[in-house]
Amino acid sequence: MRILLSTRGSAGHVFPLVPFGQAARRAGHDVLIVAQRQHAANVDRTGLSFALVDAAPPETWQPLLRSFSRLGIDEANAQVIGEYFARIDTAATLPGVRALVEEWRPDLILRESWEYASALAAELYEVPIVRVGLGLAEVEEESIALVAPALDAQRAALGLPVDPAGDRLRETPFFTMVPALLDDVDVPSQVRRFRGAEPVLDVGSSAPLPEWWPGNTDPLVYLSFGSVAGAAHLPYFPALYRMAIDALAPLPVRVLMTIGDGGDPAALGELPANVHVERWIPQEAVLPHAALTVSHGGYGSTLGALAHGVPMVALPLFSMDQWANAAAVARAGAGIALGADRDVRLAIDLPDARTVEGLAPAVEALLHDGATRRRAQELGAAMAAAAPVEQAIDELVALASGSRLVPRPG
Repeated sequence: MRILLSTRGSAGHVFPLVPFGQAARRAGHDVLIVAQRQHAANVDRTGLSFALVDAAPPETWQPLLRSFSRLGIDEANAQVIGEYFARIDTAATLPGVRALVEEWRPDLILRESWEYASALAAELYEVPIVRVGLGLAEVEEESIALVAPALDAQRAALGLPVDPAGDRLRETPFFTMVPALLDDVDVPSQVRRFRGAEPVLDVGSSAPLPEWWPGNTDPLVYLSFGSVAGAAHLPYFPALYRMAIDALAPLPVRVLMTIGDGGDPAALGELPANVHVERWIPQEAVLPHAALTVSHGGYGSTLGALAHGVPMVALPLFSMDQWANAAAVARAGAGIALGADRDVRLAIDLPDARTVEGLAPAVEALLHDGATRRRAQELGAAMAAAAPVEQAIDELVALASGSRLVPRPG
């Protein structure tokens, strides 16, 4: 069977698909990722075969980004999802995705839930499609409501049936690795939960970290704001990163910070002796050693920490799923959510000084809070008890059994 994994391609979007793609390849299926050209490095890291398509040119989305400076968090997120992802992104990538579907002839498409060109292509060619969540079911439902108008206009241009409320998206099977304990209790019945590879849960069975802090055995704090926050078109690097370093360095901890591919570590200036910075390290190599994590509440950061039973301090930055994940972790008792300035912060502003100053007290609290650590471990155990991802592949095979490639008019 041929399975096409469709993603925008930024790290937080592609990596939720990877366990399914790798499991399908282990089962002997042909797997191909399609992603936007500028994200080639991210898809290359997956080890899976991939094809690249053109994305929207900067002149189509940069004016939208500039307008964010005048919008609040929620208004800006509505524009990113409804205007950028659903209209600009989809219109730009759909020709390439359609051409790939026609050439490669997949039996099934597995799409991440903020990529929409493949959803239209799947209908055009009557290819079964499954969505993989990038976060909580509540975020998925809110996203569908935001994208439905823009997608419906494109559906009309393609000759597809109208879908003003996004029901076509909503009715497709929804695979996720988010544990039910994090999700809202009222989630759609088609949600299926899986787990990927078994995490390494203890230091003894994991590879040691390099000797970045010779002779220092203080608790390790893993600090990462994800792969996007350090990009040049956002204001967070190096200012926020240095603020976080200065907040945590006085504590009796070792700090390992990753900044992604966008920033230059030298821009952070001289580092305290207990702080080490790298561009990229697989978090699976770090988390078995970590006492806690400090993150932006992104999908990979949140689920990675919980899968290893590591409590977290979440400082959401710019995306609505970060705020939802942070709130869910705090609600579940597995960490602390910062960000009381949400209602007054503009879309891509730095967190205010008081919010960043909350990092050190939050870290100190979690280092001495056994109840929060136990709750994080309980969530990790719940994730480990979910159906293995190999069962998802069995379901995909069953779903694809009647597929055929028949383009619709238009």
